[in-house]
Amino acid sequence: MSALHEDSSIVAPKSSALQMLYWRSEILQVMYWLRGEGFGDIVDAPMIERFLGVDAHRGVSYLDRLVEEGYLTADGEWYALSDFGLKQGAREFAESFSELTKPAHGECSDDCWCHASVDEADACMAHRVEHNHLMDQKHMPHNHNDGHNDGSAHDHH
Repeated sequence: MSALHEDSSIVAPKSSALQMLYWRSEILQVMYWLRGEGFGDIVDAPMIERFLGVDAHRGVSYLDRLVEEGYLTADGEWYALSDFGLKQGAREFAESFSELTKPAHGECSDDCWCHASVDEADACMAHRVEHNHLMDQKHMPHNHNDGHNDGSAHDHH
């Protein structure tokens, strides 16, 4: 995850080796995202500067390095993801957002039948509610007295 500076700008690592890895990941992710959102398949250094905040002159050196490494192709001042870069960009993008795309506790995964049928969705929801109710009971103290000292006991089972 990118570190933020006080003024909300992204702070890259200090060592040149880590900077290259950092900017490779950031550039591939933004190019993958731009392509996926329909903003185009090609970028230039000013566009990278606009989206990532890296100086355009420095951005060109990173873009050129990514061409040398096979992640990008170049046509003049324009750059596009190679097939290899597209796969790596997808992987980097997925890893960056993996925590946000996982099902939350108690949610179904994308391959659950509840996404295909209203009846399955109802059954799935009923199962989750029952499961959560049983888990709540399991973790509640087994004191049959509900806190009232009036001699009346309430059975929560």
